[in-house]
Amino acid sequence: MGVFLLGVLADMASTYVAITSAGFIEGSPVGAAFITRYGPLPGMVLTKLVGMVVIGVPVALAGGSRRIVAVAMFGGVGALSLLAALRNTLLVIGVW
Repeated sequence: MGVFLLGVLADMASTYVAITSAGFIEGSPVGAAFITRYGPLPGMVLTKLVGMVVIGVPVALAGGSRRIVAVAMFGGVGALSLLAALRNTLLVIGVW
């Protein structure tokens, strides 16, 4: 849960800064559509939920226990969110 919370908070904060200060382009087409349609905060939350479903459903269908599905969903979205936060930070500072 720690990776998930840290990743989501870092991604949401860095995305907001990138949107307001740089020529930000959302890397995910799903995220871009949600952010454009619902605004930054609701769009980012919906993107995280879709990511959890995309990660969790195949793990569940493969026979994973509830615990394994939860770890995959939360850990996967947290790790991807940390990577997105890194990308956003590099974009804001002009490296990306």
